[in-house]
Amino acid sequence: MLFRSIACIDCHDSQTLQLRITRPAFMEGIRALKRSQGVNDYDVNRDATRQEMRSYVCAQCHVEYYFKGTEKRLVYPWAKGNKVENILAYYDEVGHQDWVHADTGAPALKAQHPEFELWSQGIHARSGVACADCHMPYQRIGAHKVSDHHVRSPLLNINKACQTCHRWPEAELKARAEANQERTFTLRNLAMDALMGLIDDIKTAQTSGAPTNQLAAARDFQRKAQFYLDFVEAENSTGFHAPQEAARILGESIDFSRKGQNALRPGKPAAQ
Repeated sequence: MLFRSIACIDCHDSQTLQLRITRPAFMEGIRALKRSQGVNDYDVNRDATRQEMRSYVCAQCHVEYYFKGTEKRLVYPWAKGNKVENILAYYDEVGHQDWVHADTGAPALKAQHPEFELWSQGIHARSGVACADCHMPYQRIGAHKVSDHHVRSPLLNINKACQTCHRWPEAELKARAEANQERTFTLRNLAMDALMGLIDDIKTAQTSGAPTNQLAAARDFQRKAQFYLDFVEAENSTGFHAPQEAARILGESIDFSRKGQNALRPGKPAAQ
């Protein structure tokens, strides 16, 4: 895999140093997202506020995406919205699959790293807090106030990244964040166990000659459960960007897996 380094010009205009979007896929993706919200003809470099741009320049890369068609065009799948169910609905509509599961034959999806999408559903996004506020907090250099370009976890810089807004001791803020992450990790493990149980049951059902319609329903639930699980697993905050949304997604992943198992029961109609 070819890794591309990030330079100043990826986020800043070379003449004015103003923030700008340079990735065509994000320009198209955010336009589609805004259209789904009733905003037409959205031009991110023209219409976004500076505070929005302090997240959008990060969202050029930290997102879910896929390569469309034979030309492998990079697309951010936000035409129906950027929540996990919106993205899944988009993939279902266009018939996209990343691979076919070798053991079950389910048309599977692989989430990339949807930090922007999950963050968008969290309290920080709703409060107008940008990615840079936490990962690149302001600092003083001489008489100048600048963003710290040592991009890192806020938990490594709690004083500047968190305590500007949260007037609590560093130890308490760290403990709160880690508690959210621990809860997410526990739910992630439960969701993974549920998915593996479904996969094992589909394999058994295939060898025992289960009806085609039951297998098809179970495979569809596997597709859903795996994508929902991976949406949180592949996102790099262990749920911190939106703890309640992460918990909802993992809870629904578990539900999809159990519905898939239920669909395989003899004489049981497939529930959707």
